[in-house]
Amino acid sequence: MADAYTLARIKAAREEAEALRELADAKAVEADAAKANNAPAGVQANLAKAAGEADRVAKVAEAALAKLEQDAPASTDPAAPANSSTSRLTTATGFVFTKTMLEDPKYGAELKAIYDLWVAGKETEALDAYFKSKWYSTLGRTAADRYAMKLNQPAVYASELEAFKITQKQRLSRVGVKIDDADLDAYLTQAFDGAFSDGQLDAMIVKSASFGTKFGGDTLTKIQTFREYADSYGISYDDKKYSQWGADLFSGKITDSEIELSIRTESASKYPGFADRIMKGTTLDALASAYKSSMATILEIDADSIGYDDPTLNKALQYIGPDGKPISKPLWEFESDLRSDVRWQFTNNARDSIDSMQYKVMKDWGLM
Repeated sequence: MADAYTLARIKAAREEAEALRELADAKAVEADAAKANNAPAGVQANLAKAAGEADRVAKVAEAALAKLEQDAPASTDPAAPANSSTSRLTTATGFVFTKTMLEDPKYGAELKAIYDLWVAGKETEALDAYFKSKWYSTLGRTAADRYAMKLNQPAVYASELEAFKITQKQRLSRVGVKIDDADLDAYLTQAFDGAFSDGQLDAMIVKSASFGTKFGGDTLTKIQTFREYADSYGISYDDKKYSQWGADLFSGKITDSEIELSIRTESASKYPGFADRIMKGTTLDALASAYKSSMATILEIDADSIGYDDPTLNKALQYIGPDGKPISKPLWEFESDLRSDVRWQFTNNARDSIDSMQYKVMKDWGLM
C-alpha cells in the first residue's frame, strides 16, 4: 500500500489535471467564439494563444498524474485514501501540504510545523496552529491556491495569470483607463495573486502615480454626459471636478445617480425659486425657456446664444419676492424689465416704439 503522502499527491494531481482540462476546454470555446464573431485580430490571437497554452499545461498535468499513478504500488487507491493521516489533514484544512510548500521561504516554516504536529498525532494542536497561521489569516482560498500554484505548477500559474491579464485589459480598455503599461502589468499581477475583485483592482489603479485621472472610452462618454446634464441645470464645473467624478465612478466610490443628485441639489440652491421642480427632475433649461423666448423677441437676439451667465436672465431666475422669499418672477414683469436693458435701445422694437410715441405727441399737439 502506498504511503499517505503519495496518496494525497495522486488525489491532488487528479483534481488539478481535471480542473486544468476543464479550463483548457473553456479557453478553446472562448477562442472559437471570438473567431466566429469576427473579433479583432489581436483579440483572436491572444485568445488562441491562451487556449493553446492552457491545453499544453493540461497535458503536462495529465502526464504528471499518469506518472504518479504508474510509480505508485498496484494496491494504491488514490481516489479514496480514507485512512490516510495526511489525507485527513488535507480534508480538514482544504490544502495539500506538498514538499515544495513546506520548503517555501515565506510560509514553509509554519506549514512544516503544522504538518509535523499532525503526523505526530497531535491533530487538535495542528489544526489550532493552522487556523492561527499567517497562511490562513492573510490569504483567502483563491489567493492561497494561486500561491501554491505559483510554486508547484509555475507553467499553470503563468498561463492563468496571462489569461487574467487579457480579460482585465479588455475590460479596462472598454471603460477608457489610461495608465503606464509596466505599472498596469504590476497591478494586474498583484490583483491576480491577491484574488482582488474588479473594484479592488480599480481602486488600486486610481491611486497610481501614472494614472492621473486620464480616461477614454465609456468613462469619457459618461463625463461628457454629466457636463451636458450640469449645463441643463445652469451649473458649471472645472475639468478637475469632472476628472474626480470619473475616477470615483471607475473605483466604485460614487454612482451615476449620486452625481446627478449632486448637480440638481446645487442647481436648486442656486435657483431657490425653482428648487422643488428642479429636485423633481425638471431642468433649468425647461424652466427658463419662456424667459429666453421673451428675451429673444424683445431684445432681438438668438435664444440659443443666451446663457445662464447673462445678468438679466440670471437676475430673473434668482428673483426675490416682496416678502423677501425666492419665487419665480412673473413673465409680464420680466418683459417690462427687459425694456430697461441697455441692449433694448438698439433694437427695431425700441425704434418702432419711439417713432410711435413721437407720432402720438405730434398728433396731440396738432402738428400732424
